[in-house]
Amino acid sequence: MIKIVTDSTAYLDKNFAKEKDIKIVPLKVSFGEKYFIDGVDITPDEFYRLLEENENLPKTSQPSIDDFINVYEPILEKNNDIISIHISGGLSGTINVAEVAKKKLNTKRICIVDSLSTALVLQFLIEKALALINDGESFEYVCNAVRAQVKKMLSRFIMYDLDYMIKGGRLNKAEALVGSILHIKPILSFTDGKGRVEGITRTWKKARRKLLAYVDEVNKNIGIEKIGVHYGANLEEAKAFKNDIEDIVEIPVRMLQIGSVLGTYAGARWLGLAIQTK
Repeated sequence: MIKIVTDSTAYLDKNFAKEKDIKIVPLKVSFGEKYFIDGVDITPDEFYRLLEENENLPKTSQPSIDDFINVYEPILEKNNDIISIHISGGLSGTINVAEVAKKKLNTKRICIVDSLSTALVLQFLIEKALALINDGESFEYVCNAVRAQVKKMLSRFIMYDLDYMIKGGRLNKAEALVGSILHIKPILSFTDGKGRVEGITRTWKKARRKLLAYVDEVNKNIGIEKIGVHYGANLEEAKAFKNDIEDIVEIPVRMLQIGSVLGTYAGARWLGLAIQTK
C-alpha cells in the first residue's frame, strides 16, 4: 500500500487525517523558554493570544531527523511505500530533514514532495495523492503525478503588518524595507517556494481588491479547480472575503485558519489565497 506523510503546516482536520491514515510530523514554536508542538499542544487561538501578549517574536523549529524516522520506519516495516508532502524548502528546513531521514533509512520507497508552498496547497496535493492511490496507481506514478501537480498551484496573500515576515527573515530585505518605510500593503506570493512581492497597494482595502481581481483573472484565463482562503485571528474578515470570492467562482471556497508556525511570520491579521488551477 501507499501511505501519506505530511507536516503540521498542512493544518489537516484531525478526523480526516485519522480516517485516511495520514501521519503528521509536527514543527515546533517557542515563546522564550516555553515550547509548543504545532497543532498538538497549542491551538491557533491560544497562539494568537500569546502573540499579542509577547513583545518578542516567537521562534519556529523544524522536525528532527529522528522525528521523521520514527514516522517513516513503522510504515516501511509494514511493507508500505510513502508519499511525503511538505512545506516549501524555501520557507523551512523540514524538507531537507526528510531527505536526510530517507537517506539514513537507505530506501527508495519514500517519495518526498516539496510543495513550494504550505497550508491549503499541501491539502490539495494530499487530496490528489489520495485520489490516485484510490484509483490503484503505482507508487512511481503517484509520486510523479503529485510532483507535477505542484506546478498547478498558485498563491497570493496580504498582511496587515509586514514586521513578522521581516523579523522572521521570510521576505527579501530590499522588498521588506520598502514596505516597512512606505507603510504599503504589498501583494505577496510563494514563487519557487519563497516569498516574493507581486505588486503594491497603498491601503488594505485596495490590497484586498487586488486579490479578488487576481482570482477573477485566473478563473477567466486558466480556470480554477479548487480555491481556499487562509487567515489568522481575523475570522469575520475572512468570511467576508470568502463570500466575495464566491461571487467570482462557481465552486466551493474553503477556509483555513493558520496556526502557530505560519502565524509566526504572518501575524494575526492577514488574508491568503490557495488556488489549484485546471
